[in-house]
Amino acid sequence: MLDAIRKIFSGPGNNRVDDAAREMPIAIAALLVEAAVADDNYADTEKALIQRLLVEDFAVAATDVAAVMAAAEQRQKDSVDLYRFVRVVKTLPPAGKIKLVESLWRVILSDGERQSDEDALVRRVCGLINVEDIDSGLARQRVQKELEA
Repeated sequence: MLDAIRKIFSGPGNNRVDDAAREMPIAIAALLVEAAVADDNYADTEKALIQRLLVEDFAVAATDVAAVMAAAEQRQKDSVDLYRFVRVVKTLPPAGKIKLVESLWRVILSDGERQSDEDALVRRVCGLINVEDIDSGLARQRVQKELEA
């Protein structure tokens, strides 16, 4: 009897580790899309940047990027808050959270303009994933230096 119950909860689709692994890139991409649309302008250059960040910084296979982006854009469009995405990325290790914050700043600063809604988004995400303001500020400064170089 106990083995039958274990099989039900460990069967395909019920493995939380597998679900989290599938959801992580979509949640990251959705937050990056949220950063891109925060200024009410989702440019093709921002979309291309997000795709590049997913491959280079978050180890999404190039063959999977289109599917991840499609799912992320749809979920971002359908969402009413950030919790759905933050719940997933909150499980990242501290270095992964900082990488996410740097990526948010890359997307925000990629158009050369920084708006208060974009700043508020980063502050909200940082608060929800337990990244200190100082770490977010340092991440922003690193990204700004890279963009100026």
